[in-house]
Amino acid sequence: MSPHHVKVAIGVTVIVAAVAYLLLSGTTASTVYFLTVPEVQQQLAALQQASRPIRVAGPVTADPIHWEARHLSLAFRIGEGEARLPVQYKGVKPDMFQAGVTVIVEGRIGQDGVLLASTLMTSCPSKYQDEKKATALWPARVAARTGNSSAPVPVGTVSAPEESF
Repeated sequence: MSPHHVKVAIGVTVIVAAVAYLLLSGTTASTVYFLTVPEVQQQLAALQQASRPIRVAGPVTADPIHWEARHLSLAFRIGEGEARLPVQYKGVKPDMFQAGVTVIVEGRIGQDGVLLASTLMTSCPSKYQDEKKATALWPARVAARTGNSSAPVPVGTVSAPEESF
């Protein structure tokens, strides 16, 4: 092998190794485990020791919700039945946040068993899904009323048919 080929082989090897290192270190450092509330309770001791970030989804319970607007501090519980997890979050409270709404929280379990959330997201309540279904059916309803089922009808642009007297 010529000295030029050796230099190219070493350069390619260094580049491949660097890219592999960046890919592996980037994915393992940002890995977040998605758990349910019962799974968190089962693994509580290990999660407290590891202090790795986790993501948990569950409905906000009817337990008291403590919101301090001055400090942007929110304390609540998520879960169902006996499986409940206390959560503390510092930040802006989502508009849709209330008891019964499913939330996704991301953070770390503290030594006291409280999830110290760095991210809080609410999922859309089911009433919006019902509105989507009603909106999707709107053109069909209008077409049935007007007797014109061949043309698509844009939502929000339909007027009632004029009646002849």
